[in-house]
Amino acid sequence: MRAAIPLVSTTVALTVTLAACGGASGGAASTTSHGQAGKSVSIGFISQAPRNDGGFTQYGLAGVKAAIAAGKGLKLSSIVDNVSNSQDQIMGLQRLAASNAVVVADGASLNKAVEAVAPKFPKVRFILVAAHTESFADNVTSVDAAVGYDAMVVGAVASALSKSKKLGMIAGLQVPASASWYYGMLQGAGLDSSGTRVVQTYTGDYNDVGKAKQAAEAMIATGVDSILSDLDSGSQGVYQAADAAGSKVDVYQVFGLDCAADKNVVGSGVVDWSAILKDAVTDAATGQLPAGAISYGMAKGAVTFKFCPGRATGKAEKIADKVTQEIIDGSITPADKVLLPRPSYAFAQR
Repeated sequence: MRAAIPLVSTTVALTVTLAACGGASGGAASTTSHGQAGKSVSIGFISQAPRNDGGFTQYGLAGVKAAIAAGKGLKLSSIVDNVSNSQDQIMGLQRLAASNAVVVADGASLNKAVEAVAPKFPKVRFILVAAHTESFADNVTSVDAAVGYDAMVVGAVASALSKSKKLGMIAGLQVPASASWYYGMLQGAGLDSSGTRVVQTYTGDYNDVGKAKQAAEAMIATGVDSILSDLDSGSQGVYQAADAAGSKVDVYQVFGLDCAADKNVVGSGVVDWSAILKDAVTDAATGQLPAGAISYGMAKGAVTFKFCPGRATGKAEKIADKVTQEIIDGSITPADKVLLPRPSYAFAQR
């Protein structure tokens, strides 16, 4: 599960929420003039999932709000959430870009919509989260977390704790960011000689509890005893399946750690999306965010693996520490598809 954080909100599909101080204002300012004295920087936010999804989107929005709280003259004027249809995504982005200087597109499935809309609003800075665009645009910055590193640690730990030596990964959409969790887990599980197998399933929806439960049940029926849930509220279905299983099934979360969510949660490949978005939005608002792609990795603490207290063996904890250190010092090189492909244009690692 992408663990919950406190954030009061109401989920409304394709609804633009205006800030209490009034409607969206300020227009689409040039990125070179952001943060100048007397100028207000208006920020719009669009996401593929509900804003209070308890995970990826909620963390990202919290980061945007943190940047606004820490900055001067920044305001979140508009939110468009829970948009999965491509046409709705394009419409939502256009509405935001028409009245904001910075637009955060939070979710990998929004990459095509950003590619279509960004050229029409050259003075708006677009921040695309968890995906890259096909080609370089001087008003688009894509930011992602190197989740494959976390997944490698998950795979190594899960393999050490697994009795059946069969692991599973369940995600919503088959997008590159979710694929990174699978391939990273696969590489991590292969760091020992136990012959651990890793299977994957995509339900088509990060929030559908029923589909997630069915997918987890199907995996458990084939002997899988450790599942990485790359889902939002759909993780509840994984927990239900694990609780009902005849033997113990370990569950691993992504992005946040919520040990109270279920007794079977062992740990999580934590991604600090709040910090990532705070950093990106702050730079965008002051005209310092470079166009191209930026990846946030393990060396800076943007991605880390964490255990629930008392739910792992000392051996597993040592394995997690060892693999983490070897990733940081370069002793372990990510295999193919573990990390998002680097685009052909400007790229930076933070």
